[in-house]
Amino acid sequence: MLEETLFALANGYLGTRGTMEEGAVADHQSCEGTYLNGVYHSEKITYGEVAYGYASHNQKMQQVPNGKVLKLKLDDQTINLADAMEATRWLDFRTATLHRQMRWQSGSGRQLSVNTSRFASLTHPNLLCLRMEILAENFSGDIELSALLDAGYRFSPNKDDPRVGVLSLDDSLALYQQHAGDSDAWMLHQVKDGEFKIASVSILNSTVAPRHISQITHEKQVGQHWLLPLKQGESVIVEKYICYQHSKELTFETLLDEAQQKVQEAKRSGWDALHSQHQQAADAFWQNADVQIDGDPALQQGIRFNLLHLFMSIGKDGHSNMGAKGLTGHGYDGHYFWDTEIYILSVMTATNPELAKRCLEYRYRTLEGARQRARQMSHSQGALYPWRTIGGDECSAFFPAGTAQYHINAAIAHALRSYYAATADWQFMQEMGAEMLFETARLWLSLGHFNARRDGQFCIDGVTGPDEYTAIVSNNFYTNAMAKAHLQFAVQMAAKFRHQDLTAYEQLCVRLSLTESEISIWEQAAEKMYLPFDETLRIHAQDDSFLDKQPWDFANTPPDKYPLLLHFHPLVIYRHQVLKQADVVLAMYLLDDTFDQAQKARNLAYYEPLTTHDSTLSSCIHSIEFAETGDYQRAYEFFHDTVRMDIDNRHGNTEYGVHTACMAGSWMSIVHGFAGVRMRPDGLTVNPHLPDHWQGYTFNLQYQGRQIQIKVSKDKVSYLLKDGESLSLQQGTQQVHLNKGQWLNVSWGNL
Repeated sequence: MLEETLFALANGYLGTRGTMEEGAVADHQSCEGTYLNGVYHSEKITYGEVAYGYASHNQKMQQVPNGKVLKLKLDDQTINLADAMEATRWLDFRTATLHRQMRWQSGSGRQLSVNTSRFASLTHPNLLCLRMEILAENFSGDIELSALLDAGYRFSPNKDDPRVGVLSLDDSLALYQQHAGDSDAWMLHQVKDGEFKIASVSILNSTVAPRHISQITHEKQVGQHWLLPLKQGESVIVEKYICYQHSKELTFETLLDEAQQKVQEAKRSGWDALHSQHQQAADAFWQNADVQIDGDPALQQGIRFNLLHLFMSIGKDGHSNMGAKGLTGHGYDGHYFWDTEIYILSVMTATNPELAKRCLEYRYRTLEGARQRARQMSHSQGALYPWRTIGGDECSAFFPAGTAQYHINAAIAHALRSYYAATADWQFMQEMGAEMLFETARLWLSLGHFNARRDGQFCIDGVTGPDEYTAIVSNNFYTNAMAKAHLQFAVQMAAKFRHQDLTAYEQLCVRLSLTESEISIWEQAAEKMYLPFDETLRIHAQDDSFLDKQPWDFANTPPDKYPLLLHFHPLVIYRHQVLKQADVVLAMYLLDDTFDQAQKARNLAYYEPLTTHDSTLSSCIHSIEFAETGDYQRAYEFFHDTVRMDIDNRHGNTEYGVHTACMAGSWMSIVHGFAGVRMRPDGLTVNPHLPDHWQGYTFNLQYQGRQIQIKVSKDKVSYLLKDGESLSLQQGTQQVHLNKGQWLNVSWGNL
């Protein structure tokens, strides 16, 4: 199943796992899946004991019929990978295309080769395109081809792992109508307990006419059975185009008509034209995002693999987002978390800001649901975004590590702040960003309070920080620090809005019932925010109680007891000093200019030995912070763990989907860690370092309408302003001025 994840394809709307066209090999476990981003079905959550405000329904990413099915039979034998004479499969990163070459021999000695390619179109998001070339090597005769839309696939996962998730077509889709013709087939489904209608349409094209055609029509499968004549030494090419389309508003008839038009147009355009357009979109992404590592092929492979999957899975329509597993598997039921805003948008904001903007637009479209959730949680004003969701409702059934993570609001504010710093997109802030920022900011005043017992400092009780091994605490440092930054940015944007467009600002304030006195209280709360600090240890305390707990007995915890969440009751974990992932350390990265180097080093030295890194979100943050504090060997070790996380299946669960936040973290480790890049309000800064293992590395940035390429080598750092107006940036203590089209080299001696 691991390869089925690694070879998955997606385009932001549809994703399909890297399973074989002929289906799974006998006696081998397989996990089929084709998914639509932003389309979901709801299931009522069953609790043993329920209380007010618990999430009522879980939303699950919708599976749709598998259209990849192209089965071949020769001499009554099914042609598959298990019986191949030789075979190879590879994912072409540059073109986002999956290929397979296979030679096969029947029991009677007839040999043929089968080459297949497929891609999820980056220019036609409803389309999945397949091409199969069949060559009879030592015979002439007929071969059987079965092409299906399969709505009957199933999978039984490990139900003891809460991260896995369970998706089922039987539980989620109700068949409305289906049809199979000589070359086309379609199925219409209604999502159970939901408004979504889904059309799945396929069409076949072949370079030779079939000698015989019959239709396949079962309750959960429709398609064609063809007899194709083969001539020795001559290739036959079969193309299959599958369109998936959904709607809440359209009738089934209109939905089907639109999908049929798209597959007919795809057939007329043909494979070459569609693949050329698709490749151009992939090329544009690589022009903006590629990272080159000179001196380590394994890590070069890892970073490009990670970047490709981020690009393929991220929502691109403003109505969807990015699941923790992308569109590669059913892990976490396809839910969106804070992973998008803290990790994935860090990459996209700096390389493809339009994609970052689309994800922020999704958050804006679900703002009303966040307002309703805030009321449900007894907040009279503001908005509380759900910890895990697809359609905008809270789906977390375990509130200590779900709803209690109020820092989701700060994550969205951080993404807004980062996006604006990188793009200066004032129009977006006017139309969407400011409203999200203000509505999420006002929630902190309802959640926290000015504590007279702490000299009037602003305290926040009953929350969970990023470290999910410590839950429901008072004054989680990360939460408080991020809330402070959130409130400060909201105050700054209110002042800017008031100055630049007073009329629009006043209209927004009226609509939100927002007053100047409330904004003034935001400023006071930020100024008086309580940030726990231990004077004896000279470190920031993770929360009010963390340092008083007994440290976890790591020495007597065997390796097979990790991750702890699968082997110990949450209460056992909560009683100890032990971290699942970066918490204070993450705050140091996101708010890097509010800590000095000595403080960062002390915090890191205390918390890293207590961290299990059971979450794949953790290693990258530690890599960045070790790099920032000068321990480049530790930084490299954590980076290596991050960049190869899925290819090497380091956490043993990649078969359920890739780890998208970790993938983003591998880019962050290079650009923000080794290169020391920061996009601050006062400009762009770079503090580069070259790992001893490398000859050099190169990466690209988008910054306020400019495209910049940076090369770090053993003797110099080179800059090229590829597009945009001249720019000055800060490298170490030196100011560097860039002009368009001119390479500028700065020797290490001048750093």
